[in-house]
Amino acid sequence: MSTSSDVLEAMPAAGDCAYGMHDSTVIKHIGIVLYDGFSLLAAGTLAEALHVANELQSEAADHSLTYRVNLVSARGGTVSCSSSMSVWTEQLAGGKFDSLDNLFVAGGSGVARASSDDNLIELLRHVSGKSITITAMGNAHMLLSAAGVGPRDWPSMTQDIRLESTAETVSKHERDQALMTSLAFVKKDLGADLAMRVADRLDSGGGLSLATAFEEMYDTTLAEKARAAAHWLVLNCAKPISVVDAARMSSMSERNFLRLFKREIGVTPSKYLLRARLDLTCKLLESSDLPVDKIARRTGLSNGERLSKLFRKEFSMSPTEFRARSREKR
Repeated sequence: MSTSSDVLEAMPAAGDCAYGMHDSTVIKHIGIVLYDGFSLLAAGTLAEALHVANELQSEAADHSLTYRVNLVSARGGTVSCSSSMSVWTEQLAGGKFDSLDNLFVAGGSGVARASSDDNLIELLRHVSGKSITITAMGNAHMLLSAAGVGPRDWPSMTQDIRLESTAETVSKHERDQALMTSLAFVKKDLGADLAMRVADRLDSGGGLSLATAFEEMYDTTLAEKARAAAHWLVLNCAKPISVVDAARMSSMSERNFLRLFKREIGVTPSKYLLRARLDLTCKLLESSDLPVDKIARRTGLSNGERLSKLFRKEFSMSPTEFRARSREKR
């Protein structure tokens, strides 16, 4: 695996072609803000993760996005990291803002000193006023706070990464945090499958299993998505909705949505929707004198004939019999 400094030195200049891009590939421009005393390990880890994402994308037939990473600073030129190594940066000013899609701010031991750098703080304030997503890495949130930029953490990120070993070193923690930030970013752009492949490629084999940690984090997000879809089906069951509508609402393909819903909820979306409609039907039969045909239309079950067939199948009685029995119990 490449070292952080190798990856940083391998980053293309703004005018260079990156990673053998196809003509149809969308290029996403990523800026990493550096300053004297930045963490080379954190910045290099982010660059390495995006480079691996590019490599994995290039192996796929549907290669659709390539990251181009630029190292930038308030003044440009040479910037020294916390371990006294120097890297070359471009000055982030003028038209450079317009070419960026995302901006990451590296953390590091020099963050307190950088917080008093008027040029850097003004730069971050200026960027925050544009349509560029800014993400702090590690303790770089201090810089954004000094610039008056609110936190914009990824929804799927976790700040408390669980380690099997209690002998956590600062450098390992920096790398793990940078990797989790990178994986959340890649997942947002390219999906969890590719993000987990990046995690597998970069996993150091130490106390933290990145692939496992990220998969658990992603599974939690999916479980929440399935529950939200189930709630949406209940709220809208009276409308002429379908499973396709629910999948679209969840921003998932129908196939993946069906698999996820069955796994998390225990039944298929179609079965869940039918139960919601029958439950609403039962409530209307108990509380109103509406004709069965009208109730069927109000609960998304088309007509009285279909409702009667479904009712007999599910409850072994007709809607009219159900109404009579429910009222006898009052």
